[in-house]
Amino acid sequence: MADVTAVDPDTFFASWQAARFARPDLKPMGAAGLTQASLVWRHWLAFCTAHGLAWDAAQSADIARYCQAIGPRSSLKKTSPVTRRRYWRVLRDLYAHALESGLIEVNPAEGAQPPATERVPSLALSLPMWTALHEGLYENFPGGDDFKAKRNRLVLLLMMRAALTVRELIGLTLDCARPCADLAGAALLYTLRVRKAGGGHERALELDPQTSRALHAWLEVRPVGLPVLHPGSRLIVGDRIGRTIAPNGLYNICQAHLAHCLVRANVLASPTPHASVDPGTLAHMGPNTLRNTCIAMWFNAGVPLQEIQRRCGFKDASVMSRLSAHLVQPFPL
Repeated sequence: MADVTAVDPDTFFASWQAARFARPDLKPMGAAGLTQASLVWRHWLAFCTAHGLAWDAAQSADIARYCQAIGPRSSLKKTSPVTRRRYWRVLRDLYAHALESGLIEVNPAEGAQPPATERVPSLALSLPMWTALHEGLYENFPGGDDFKAKRNRLVLLLMMRAALTVRELIGLTLDCARPCADLAGAALLYTLRVRKAGGGHERALELDPQTSRALHAWLEVRPVGLPVLHPGSRLIVGDRIGRTIAPNGLYNICQAHLAHCLVRANVLASPTPHASVDPGTLAHMGPNTLRNTCIAMWFNAGVPLQEIQRRCGFKDASVMSRLSAHLVQPFPL
């Protein structure tokens, strides 16, 4: 190790924070992320003190022991692999800064990665099923072009082509949708500002022409029979009197569309493995299935991982590892 004076842990954390904020290539860290990093660092320093260990002399075995010793928040639960990896990632980033600063010679966290999370693979649809769902948005779509049909079509497209979550859809307001281009006077393109559920980072999504047309069509009927509108009014409503749509309402829209399209396309229990879905599995499919498939399709089409992370608002793109069974190339862990 370089001959340097030992750095106070608080001073070191402050220098890491400053360096982290100065990195334009990384997603900005909000107050919640900084609070969590500080909590992990304090927790780790307490562990070092209890074991007579200097933080800048830690070895991989020490960090592995620490990750294994992380206790659950409740005595009725056990510590999940997700939590262990979250703590480990914070330490890995902190020690990476120590390495770059010449305070250590090896990042001890690199050799102490906790086991892969025990995650159930996420549900996603095959290409034939996905094609059937897109075709069904316009061919024999229930309700044709009435109020609910236009609402439902927009909701489905925002899940299938913008990968929005249920909470993000419910949180959209009228001022989130902004026209951004005019295609030769024939159609408008829209940008959608999506606020992360629970506050924090906001991202802007450029909607494709198909989704933009659906949004424009919905905005034309959205005010019918509703109270006086203002920019903060909900974009997606549950009925003509403007009540907020409930999560189960969005789930029911997905279920109805899945059943309608997959039955019509004869892909339920099809003899072709990659084009079939068991009827029992269908009951577990909903908004997340459409979002997952959209993300997998982006990845398979060559959209850069960082761009997918931006579009989805992921703090860590590793959440996509659940989709590995649906990706044409291994996910870069």
